[in-house]
Amino acid sequence: MMTEFMIKIFKLIFTLHLCIGFASFGQNKASAQQQEFVSFSTPKTLYFTGEKIWIEAEVNLSQGPSPSKILYAELIDAGSRSMAYTMIPLENGKALNYLIAPDQLPSAHYLLRVYTRMSAYLDQSTGIAQQLITVINPLIPPQNSPEISPVLPDWTGQNLTQVRSREQLQALLKNAPNTTKISGGVVLANPFLPGEQESLNSSIYSELKPKAILPELFGHILQVKVPDPDPSLTYFASVHGKQSALYTAHPDESGRMYFDIGGLTHWDKVILQLEDGREMPGMEIVAPVIETKFSPDFKIPDLKLSENDLQFLNFWLKASRVETFYTERYQTDSVEIVTGFVADHVFDLDDYTRFDQVETVVREYVPSAFVRTRDRKKVFRLLNQANNSVFDTNPLILVDAMPVFDSDLLSEFNPKQIKRLEVLNREFYLNDRIYSGVLSFSSYDNNFGLFPLAPNARFFDYLGIRPMVSLDR
Repeated sequence: MMTEFMIKIFKLIFTLHLCIGFASFGQNKASAQQQEFVSFSTPKTLYFTGEKIWIEAEVNLSQGPSPSKILYAELIDAGSRSMAYTMIPLENGKALNYLIAPDQLPSAHYLLRVYTRMSAYLDQSTGIAQQLITVINPLIPPQNSPEISPVLPDWTGQNLTQVRSREQLQALLKNAPNTTKISGGVVLANPFLPGEQESLNSSIYSELKPKAILPELFGHILQVKVPDPDPSLTYFASVHGKQSALYTAHPDESGRMYFDIGGLTHWDKVILQLEDGREMPGMEIVAPVIETKFSPDFKIPDLKLSENDLQFLNFWLKASRVETFYTERYQTDSVEIVTGFVADHVFDLDDYTRFDQVETVVREYVPSAFVRTRDRKKVFRLLNQANNSVFDTNPLILVDAMPVFDSDLLSEFNPKQIKRLEVLNREFYLNDRIYSGVLSFSSYDNNFGLFPLAPNARFFDYLGIRPMVSLDR
């Protein structure tokens, strides 16, 4: 136990040291040792809605890979609006993953950019990497425009309409500059995006909205904003998906709260609650993406299509679907998430006769738990094994890591979708809170066993970190 405690203290000190170091830069550029250098490449620049935009990226410090664990990939429209983003896992400063072009995107050119949670604020010139891409939505075409001939630039910057044979490709390589190493690939050019390979730097932005610098060294940090903050209140954030976990935080004077999700990765839902069940008007999750405005000198060009492009687009659409189907292979994430406690007793409910109320299950099968009536409502009391007494308050009650504060409602709930009950018969410490043990219910499908959400709880769709991906290339 002491070893785990010391590890947490070390991580906290290390994180605070980094945060203080990064925050001290103010509006100045970061030193070379703390500055992150972000770069990425994509196999092409022409996509259809629903297609995966593959990204191969690196994030480095001056002396090696960055310790950041998450890379953000984002699509920006011509009005500086964020249209889509995803969280990509970084491993030793490298990432290979994708962002899906949303089905509702209009046909247009977009800015694709990548960065970490802090890189853009340390130095825009190295902390944001970006390029233009084209997304075609067959259901939402752009406005009619004059026809544009497809072109493919050669080594000298001149234009070639096509490359017909191996001999022509050999001629291009033979006439290339005299370098010691040549790397290349065959990619169908994007005929709709002028200067598709042109590099873009931070001069395209006139404004970067200031935000807190959050080094994500262990996993994602969830930021929540509440109006009229009360620092004495404890907010509960339960994160759900392939696995679930519970976190707590207090708002600061400005109403900001931060939940360090840590090693949990594959989630898609977040539930926020207050313990007393009160309403939380105006609460919002703050998107982890940067907020910028384009410089007046920069403009994403308009997408121009004509009927003559239909044959080319049909061919490209078929090719993109086949490529995606045959080349993906996903890695299995085998990392187990620590739930926060080691149960004293575990009950697999399929081993027992089923009852139609949680109250009956607890009375019949859990000798270290009791159901009592207080003010005409059912409450739970657990045996305190530390001193062989009975706690006088409700334990922390969880259903798939979601805290349940209405014990009366739970006592009448039908647990037919509940697979397991775990009981902790001793004091449980959750950050600065102490609970009279734990009753933790787990469902078969991690869907709360269809237990209803509390009336004032706030439910958010919030997609977590993408799984690790490998490709046969």
